[in-house]
Amino acid sequence: MIRLNFSGIGGIKKIQKYEKKLMPFIKAVDKRQQDFYRTIDDWDLAFQIEKYVKSIKGKYKEVVVLGIGGSALGARLLQGAFQPVYGAREIRLHVVDSIDPVLISELEEHLNLRKTLFLVVSKSGNTIETLSQYFLFRKKTDLAALEAKDHFVFITDPKEGFLRKISEEDEILVFDVPEKVGGRFSVLTAVGLLPAALMGVDISGMLEGAREMRDRFLSDDFDNNLCFQLSALQFMACENGKNSTVLMPYSERLKNFSDWFKQLWAESTGKISASGKNVGCTPISALGVADQHSLLQLFMEGPDDKLFMFLTVTDFDHDFVIPVPHFIGGEDRWKDVPFHFLEEVSFEKLLKIECRATIDSLTEKKRDNMVIELEKIDAKTMGALVMLFEGAAAFLGEFLEINVFDQPGVERGKELTRKYLVEE
Repeated sequence: MIRLNFSGIGGIKKIQKYEKKLMPFIKAVDKRQQDFYRTIDDWDLAFQIEKYVKSIKGKYKEVVVLGIGGSALGARLLQGAFQPVYGAREIRLHVVDSIDPVLISELEEHLNLRKTLFLVVSKSGNTIETLSQYFLFRKKTDLAALEAKDHFVFITDPKEGFLRKISEEDEILVFDVPEKVGGRFSVLTAVGLLPAALMGVDISGMLEGAREMRDRFLSDDFDNNLCFQLSALQFMACENGKNSTVLMPYSERLKNFSDWFKQLWAESTGKISASGKNVGCTPISALGVADQHSLLQLFMEGPDDKLFMFLTVTDFDHDFVIPVPHFIGGEDRWKDVPFHFLEEVSFEKLLKIECRATIDSLTEKKRDNMVIELEKIDAKTMGALVMLFEGAAAFLGEFLEINVFDQPGVERGKELTRKYLVEE
């Protein structure tokens, strides 16, 4: 389903020196009492979500996720993987992780409120940006004489917060965000599973894939523990002065995954370590083949301070052979076009060859890289991929001697925002 290829650093033997840390790190992660790898065993949650989605089938045309940060990026990740960009879909998902008034105005003008369901996502239930979005659309539905409980679902703290209070007063359906699961680790909770199910994604399959990767995450077998291997590679890169990591998928459907990865890596690793050092791995998102024409020059000949992770897909499901024009009848306009090498070449083949060429060119320049190979993009694989990176982030925290599950660096900005709003 998922394979890691380390040939771009000279083979897996380069990171085997860290193998002795595996078992102590598994114990250390367990002591942090985080549930991102335990909540995936909640079969009842998947059942309740599937039951709810079935009960409202055909009622809505639009689903709007109101959230910010980890409350939105998981849904956007799954939207990119499973919602067609151009094709018809039974339900159109919108993820509004913004308070830009222009964007919100455009969305508001587009929506038919009677056919719209709003998912309001905030772990604390008090997130300023999310509540601002909610207040606007709640006023719109109230003015349209629509029952709030028919058009809103909350995903929030099990006990506390403003959203929890409103849900109780207005009888709005609510799904819990588990207490010991942070926003950037919440894709495999209701935060990601409910939007996915509304798009028609097999969330039971997602959880199955996640559980398979979780079992590898907890395995003391170095060769089987892909999460540890990925974290060891990242740590080795940091030790060698390569503190930036480029994630470059060669699939449009994985583009949003890179955005989720940016938050996971940045907010988890940018900390002050136990020894007082400022540490962190700066994430950079790129997309093949587009960024071969924008970023690759920097990657090839710029500072050698980056680790490159490529995401590749074996089976794309759809493909077309490129119809190279030929000399026809008396027309000679095509006869000198030097594209004979495209004869019988498909778009999938061209994409894979360009990926190979990019990887090999970086390897020739001795730029450290590795490949995460996905058999195909389906629910099971995406569940496993999310767990792979979440598990790797957890181990990376132990390598860096930090707590990857908090984010003290952003709290001051939140405090000042509230202060300035009161003062204005």
